[in-house]
Amino acid sequence: MRILSPYAPDAGYEPGFVELNHEEGHLEITHPSLCVLLEGSQIVPETLALRCVLHPVSLLNKTSKVQSIFEGEALAETFLYDESSVSQGDARNSQWSGIAVEYVGVGQGIYQGEKFVFSGKTLPFGTMEEQAPLYLKPFCVETQSYQVRTTTLAGGQTLTSPPGVLNTRVLRGYGGCYQPGIPLEQIQQVYYALTSDYDKTRIRLYTSSALQAQHTPPPHGGRDFNQEVMFSPLPREEEYLSLSGALAAGYARFSLKTDYGVVQYSSYLCESVPGHPTFVSVSFRP
Repeated sequence: MRILSPYAPDAGYEPGFVELNHEEGHLEITHPSLCVLLEGSQIVPETLALRCVLHPVSLLNKTSKVQSIFEGEALAETFLYDESSVSQGDARNSQWSGIAVEYVGVGQGIYQGEKFVFSGKTLPFGTMEEQAPLYLKPFCVETQSYQVRTTTLAGGQTLTSPPGVLNTRVLRGYGGCYQPGIPLEQIQQVYYALTSDYDKTRIRLYTSSALQAQHTPPPHGGRDFNQEVMFSPLPREEEYLSLSGALAAGYARFSLKTDYGVVQYSSYLCESVPGHPTFVSVSFRP
């Protein structure tokens, strides 16, 4: 056997090269038993609709007091969530801090254009991983006592403090409106403003839909006749949307764990179930 010495190239020699592939990579997923190329849309259902039940979440702390100081005179304070203190609006059905949407274990879906039904959390395509409840729709509520001072200035303008604004009705979160069987778009945020009745502080309630009809909706309000309407603090979208609006916006989510990975599903539709006032069907897509 002869050992060859290292080869020294002549001057000016340029070695050959392998051309690099600059094309984008493409991930191909094949079914382990069929060895068939699958597209992403073929791995999981296009839509999944889950049967759910609605449970309102009670407002546990109802100790907040409110007081109006009108033209320097302190009116008698009152408990905000005392129904007898409300001069306008439905206080009985507006004192919810949230709505729990709970999956009851029955659903249906569409896979490659074909409908199928399932029960529980195990599907032919994988296993559902969801929280309990499936979704909790939040509402803005008052957690502290609140005092408002209203003063008429020399020029006839009305100053409201806090937050220190002129000719403005200030609205704050009171709770969520709910009772079994009402339309889903009426499961919504309710706001309150202080008013007076002789020497007593009183409360007026406003639903989000009523404010929308008056062209003063949350979060930014608007002008109602001779005064502005504003919200303090500025409401979050998930709070001021109705239940159906929040679900249409994708706030409810769950994961489907498959052999190929985890696929996230988001809500896009919520419908009532005829004949069942507390049941809804919530539709999801990846």
